Amino acid sequence: MLHFGNRAAATAGKSRPSSTQKRSREDTHAVKRFLDLRTEERSLTVMLILLLLHFFVLTPGTFLGHAFQMAAALFLSLALLAGILSLQQPVVRRLGTVLVAGTIVFRAGAVFGTARWLIVGDTLFTLLSLAALILIVFRQVSEEGPVSGHRVRGAIALYLFIAILFAFLYGLAEELAPLAFNMPGGQAGAAAHGETFYYFSVVTLAIVGFGDITAAHPFVRSLVMLEALIGQLYRAILIARLVTLELETRRGGK
Repeated sequence: MLHFGNRAAATAGKSRPSSTQKRSREDTHAVKRFLDLRTEERSLTVMLILLLLHFFVLTPGTFLGHAFQMAAALFLSLALLAGILSLQQPVVRRLGTVLVAGTIVFRAGAVFGTARWLIVGDTLFTLLSLAALILIVFRQVSEEGPVSGHRVRGAIALYLFIAILFAFLYGLAEELAPLAFNMPGGQAGAAAHGETFYYFSVVTLAIVGFGDITAAHPFVRSLVMLEALIGQLYRAILIARLVTLELETRRGGK
């Protein structure tokens, strides 16, 4: 009986984790969460770099030929993919990857083809990918935690994503309803390139309004008003949120 009691006590001692093991597991879990957070935040910086190259270098050079068009499409697709892969949920990540893959296929087809269904398919897939990524980046930027440089750069990337989203909406509107915009020099329809709508979208989002491009269709005018409102509210709301997070972090001593 004594041996049996000793054996049972030893077994119970082995099955019960010690305080050292428990502390080690907690440390490992904390390190894993820290690395996951750093990976998510660094992806925001990568996205911003890809977006800046796509927005200000490659897209304005698309008139030079298919090489610049493919490079611009590639960098935008990589930015979308970087945001999708930063997700922790495997199912959502797979769905996002399929969505981005469809965007890449239609975008490559739209570069080399002129069929209307290719352009519309490219625009729809890109719009869905952009809408999903805007939600992802917004969650990463506004979630609880310290305000790092990566998070600030993510807020800038989110601003550019909103501009790109509306630029594609304008392009889709022009494709479905020609002469929806009054272009400088009488340019309209097929002559309206993607970089023109990028320019118009940023000007609208920044509430500058030079007046060289104007919306003629009532639905497009509604889009323009919506983007102008988002551009005005985005800066105020996001800055307030980031300042609040920073104050909470300092008070909590994190």
